[in-house]
Amino acid sequence: MGKSTHTCPTCHKDVSWEGNAFRPFCSERCRLVDLQGWFGERYRIPQDEDPDLDDPMEHNGDRVPDTENF
Repeated sequence: MGKSTHTCPTCHKDVSWEGNAFRPFCSERCRLVDLQGWFGERYRIPQDEDPDLDDPMEHNGDRVPDTENF
């Protein structure tokens, strides 16, 4: 069975999947370039609408107890 290859998402170089510690990237450099893209907000996950920041359910789905009544 032959080794499977794929294209590095950063530099688009063909790279082997097996034995590649940086997969899906070809190198640590390409992995870090991609990570910097996320930190720099070059990549974003689309959101349908702005969350209601006053509604605690919009944040993580858990209701926050009303601390004034404790």
